Amino acid sequence: MRYIIFDIDGTLTDTTEVDDHCFTQALEETFGFRGFETDYGHYENTTDSGIIHQLFMERDQRTYTEAERERFIQNFLVLLKDAYAQRNDCMKEIPKAGKILHALCTQEGISVGLATGGWRESALFKLSCAGITTAACAAASFAQDARARRDIIGNTILQMNKLHKIDMPLSEIIYVGDGKWDYQATQQLGIQFIGIDNKKLEDLADIVKIGDYDELQLHLV
Repeated sequence: MRYIIFDIDGTLTDTTEVDDHCFTQALEETFGFRGFETDYGHYENTTDSGIIHQLFMERDQRTYTEAERERFIQNFLVLLKDAYAQRNDCMKEIPKAGKILHALCTQEGISVGLATGGWRESALFKLSCAGITTAACAAASFAQDARARRDIIGNTILQMNKLHKIDMPLSEIIYVGDGKWDYQATQQLGIQFIGIDNKKLEDLADIVKIGDYDELQLHLV
């Protein structure tokens, strides 16, 4: 058996632009933050929980409370829903993502998981808008589960190991993502990485990249 774990934004769903815009607006409206870095790849942890934690630490020398987190998530979700209502093509699937996800979930010898730096509620909403069904996935982890992406991925691996009652060798685990932070997390964990070919990964020449999901199966043999 092998584990294939997917990121969501930019990997399964074409939602990075609308997500960043609504996330920034939610930070401003929920917490009154202004003048912060909105290129979120520059944060120590490029996850929703990691970014908010860092901003709170820099401004108030504390992390956010659970109540503040929940207030932010609800505001963020309202903004995403409004954006989708105004223009539903802002939340599309990456071409063939739903098809490959379904195929892998039904393929013998493969178990599929999700691990995203986004909140559970926003991630599931974007997947639903993109028409991607994830019910057959073995496990999923979100920004609520950890601040560091490596720990979010690690949480999914632990869930999958518990489900299958095995301790999967790291060499048999693949993470599919679209950002440098995804690659760095796999390096920290010691698992394999397959990148979605885009500008964010153009500086990484010695990694496996796919430009079309039909190519993914070629790297699973």
